[in-house]
Amino acid sequence: MRSHHLHAGRVDALRRSGLLQRASEDEFGHLTDHVRDVLDVPVAIITLVDEDRQVFAGHSGLPEPWAERGETPMTHSFCQHVVDRQAPLVTSDARLDPTLRDNAAIGDIGVVAYLGVPLTLPDGEIVGALAAIDTQPRSWTEADMRRLRSIARTVDKEMAVRISESRWRSMFEGLQEGFILGRVVRDETGRIIDWMYEAVNAAWHDLLGVPHGTAVGRTVRELLPGVEDAWVDEFAGVVETGEPARFTRRVGTLDRWYDGVAQPIGGDRFTVIFIEVTERIRRERRQATLLTLADELRGRSDLETIVTAAARCLADGLEVDRMGSGLVNLREDTIDVASDWCEPGMSSVVGQHDFSSYGSYIADLKRGAIVAVDDVASDPRTSGRRASFDAIDTRSFLDLPISFDGRLYAVVFAHSRTLHAWTDGERQFAEQVGDRVRAALARLRMEDAQRVLTQEMSHRMKNALAMVQAIATQTLRQAQTMDEAREAISSRLSALARAQDILTRTNFTEADVREVAEAAIAPHRLAGDRIAMSGPHADLTAQRALGLSLAIHELATNAAKYGALSNAMGRVDVTWDVVDGAFAFHWIESGGPPVTAPERRGFGSKLIERIVSSYFDGEGHIDFDPAGIRFTLTGALAHPASQPNV
Repeated sequence: MRSHHLHAGRVDALRRSGLLQRASEDEFGHLTDHVRDVLDVPVAIITLVDEDRQVFAGHSGLPEPWAERGETPMTHSFCQHVVDRQAPLVTSDARLDPTLRDNAAIGDIGVVAYLGVPLTLPDGEIVGALAAIDTQPRSWTEADMRRLRSIARTVDKEMAVRISESRWRSMFEGLQEGFILGRVVRDETGRIIDWMYEAVNAAWHDLLGVPHGTAVGRTVRELLPGVEDAWVDEFAGVVETGEPARFTRRVGTLDRWYDGVAQPIGGDRFTVIFIEVTERIRRERRQATLLTLADELRGRSDLETIVTAAARCLADGLEVDRMGSGLVNLREDTIDVASDWCEPGMSSVVGQHDFSSYGSYIADLKRGAIVAVDDVASDPRTSGRRASFDAIDTRSFLDLPISFDGRLYAVVFAHSRTLHAWTDGERQFAEQVGDRVRAALARLRMEDAQRVLTQEMSHRMKNALAMVQAIATQTLRQAQTMDEAREAISSRLSALARAQDILTRTNFTEADVREVAEAAIAPHRLAGDRIAMSGPHADLTAQRALGLSLAIHELATNAAKYGALSNAMGRVDVTWDVVDGAFAFHWIESGGPPVTAPERRGFGSKLIERIVSSYFDGEGHIDFDPAGIRFTLTGALAHPASQPNV
C-alpha cells in the first residue's frame, strides 16, 4: 500500500495552492510541447500527485482517453515515485524495472522509457513531476536530464505565478467592497472620453445590481447609459495626474450613492475600491432635514402652516412621486387636501376625499399609528379599493397622522406610483417628523395658554387693585379710629389674599365654592363642629370667587364679634345650591345673642349686599332676624353644577 508513503502536509499544500482546481485548463501545455521538441519524445506530461490520483497540469502527445480525462489513478502513475522519493526517476525500459514493471501505464498508455524530475511549490513542497515518455526503450543521457531540469525550473516559476495569482484572485473575489480594474478610453486627439472595465469582482455586481459577467470589456457609458460625466472626469484626472482621489457620489440612473478611492497604477490604467453608502447619505440628509424642520416650526403659529412644514420636510427626506397634507374632518371621516407636490406625470389630489374610498386604515390613523403600505393590491386594509388607488396613480403610500391629545387633526402623505417597500429608516424618519410636529403643537398650545393666563392675570390684578382701593377708601371713611380702620383693612385684605391663593392653584380660572368658603371661614373656626357647610360642586369664576370670599369673611368676622360665634352655644349653617345655572347661597346663624338691626349700615353690609351681588349678576340681602343673622345671595354661575359634593 502507498498510503504509508503519503505525506499529509504535501497534499494539504497542493490543495491550498489552487493548482488542482485549474489543472483541467491545461495551463502548462506549451511547456510540455517544449519538452517534446527538445528531447524528441512522443509524450510529455506535467503531473500533480494528489492522494489517490495524478492530475495532468499539462500534457502533449498523451493518448486518449487519458488526454480527455486529464488524470489517471495511481495504478497508472510513474510520477508518484518521483514525489515519494523527492528525486528524479530514470528508466530505459519499465518492463524490466522491478518497481515499475507491474504499472498499468505500460499497457494502457504505452509508457516504456521514462525520465521524470520533481516539481516544487514556492514553500518547498514537492507535489508533482515533469516527465518525458517514450513508447520504445531509450537510454537517457546527462544532456537529457539537464535539459529536463531546466524546463522544470520554468514550470516551478510558472506554478509560483499561478499560485500568487490564484491567491490574489481569491482575495479579490472575497472582498465585500467593490473592485474595478479599469483603463481609460481616448478619442483621436488623446482626450479621455470614457473608461473600460478590465476586471471587476463579485461584490461589484452586487453593489451595482448588475448581472454577473456583463461588465468586462464594456465601457462605463455603455454599461450605465446616462451616467454622470463626473464618473469619467474624476477617474480621468487620476490617470492624468497620477494622484489618487476619494469620492462620494451618486449614480443617478441607479439611484445609489458610492464612497471609495481611485488609484493610478501606471499608463492608462487605474483601480477603484468602493462601497455603497446610499442609506448613510439618506440618513444624513434626513437628519439635516429634521434640523431645518425644527427651525421652521419655531416660526409657525397655526396648525395648517405646521402641517405644511411637516409635508415639505417629508418631501425632502423621502424619494416619492407625490407628497402632500390635509386637515381631517372626524365627523365625516374626510380629508381636505389643500396642497401637494408631484413629480412630472403625477396628477394632483388637491380636494376633499373620503377615507372609506381608500380602505379601512383610518382606524390606524385615529390611533396615532403611521400607515405604511408597500402594495395597495395586497395589503388587507386597501386591497378592496385598488380602483380608487389606480385613479390617483398610487401603488404604495405612507400616511403620517398629526395627532395631539389623542385627537387626529391632519395627515401628511407620501405616494409612489410603483411598488415601494418602506424601510425602517423611512418609517423612523416619519416618526421623527411626527414627534417634532407634536412638540410644535404642544408649544403652540402652551403659548396660547400663557397668553390667556397673562391677560387674565392682568385683568384680575386691575380688579384686585380696584377692590383694595374700594376697601381702603370705604373702611377709612366709616371707621371711628385709625386702629379700627387698620384692623378692618388688614382683615379684609387677608381674605382677598386667601382667595387669591385658591385662584393661583387653579391658574386664575375657576375655584370651587366649598374651597372658597373653607378658606374664608378657616380663621374663625372654633372648637367643636359649630360651622356646617353643604352644597354641590360648583366652579366660580375668579371674580365671583373673590367676591364670595369677602362676603363670607365679613359675615364670619361679624359672627365672631357679635353673633353666633361670639358665645359658646351658637352655630352657623352655610348652604348653597345650583339649579339650571342659577346660584343660591345662604348664611344662617343661630344660638347666638339676640340680634337687633343696626341704626347705621356700615361698609361691610354694603360690600356683601351690593358689591358682591353685582359680581354674580344677582342680589344680596341681610336679614337681621332676632334669632340670628341671615344672608342670602342669588345670581348666576358660569357653568352648570355637577353631582352634589356634600
